[in-house]
Amino acid sequence: MRIRTKKTTSNSRRRLSSVCYNEYMRRERIPFIAIFIGTFAAVVFAAGATVQAQASQPQFLMTWQAAGSSVPAGYAGKALPNQASQIVASLELISPQGQTINLGGQTIYWYVNDNFIGGGIGAQRITFLPYGTAPNTLALKAELPNYPGGLIVHQITIPVAAPEAVVEAPFPGGQFSAGPIVVQALPYFFSATSSAPLSFTWSVNGQTVSNAENPQSLRISLPQSTPAGFAVQVGLVIRDSDDAMTGTGGANLTYQP
Repeated sequence: MRIRTKKTTSNSRRRLSSVCYNEYMRRERIPFIAIFIGTFAAVVFAAGATVQAQASQPQFLMTWQAAGSSVPAGYAGKALPNQASQIVASLELISPQGQTINLGGQTIYWYVNDNFIGGGIGAQRITFLPYGTAPNTLALKAELPNYPGGLIVHQITIPVAAPEAVVEAPFPGGQFSAGPIVVQALPYFFSATSSAPLSFTWSVNGQTVSNAENPQSLRISLPQSTPAGFAVQVGLVIRDSDDAMTGTGGANLTYQP
């Protein structure tokens, strides 16, 4: 009987231990679940607040123009600044409702490649010269330190181009079948606003040729005995006498009668 009593007592202890353990786990699990739910809700709230804050931020509209950089008539692209150009940049802020924000009382600081170039109250416009030589890329940054809600910053990149001399030779694949042919010189990104201060130097197959009548075009004639497949290498150098800018270019043509 004593042995049976000991076994019963031992089994009772086991059952009691199991009940206590389950009760302990139940009590521990409740605060854990509560903590998890609270943390998840906090994360969702923070994410929603971040999205709402981003949606309420104004949109930057930063534009620029290069003064003293010319392009040929009919060029549809933007005149890129050269190393001597003045760059004029301006800034606008657009509200989430699509309205222009008055920045007359806001402090605006301007930086190029992280170098301070100017600013002040209502300084929505800045004029500056490029840093370094061309070709190059400038990082233009506008900073509003006292904007409602905190500092806002916007940055864009501006390419600085070296002058280019382009030979316009309208022949598909560079092949022509009859002569004479005429090619044109197109100056890009020079400081000169017209071709008057520019000098044009032409060469054909390494030999310099003169064209006093119209220096901006070259007329090329080939003898009748010229064989098919004859290569014509046209070279061009354009110089700006005002600021010693130079651009080079060329075209490789083939005679295929």
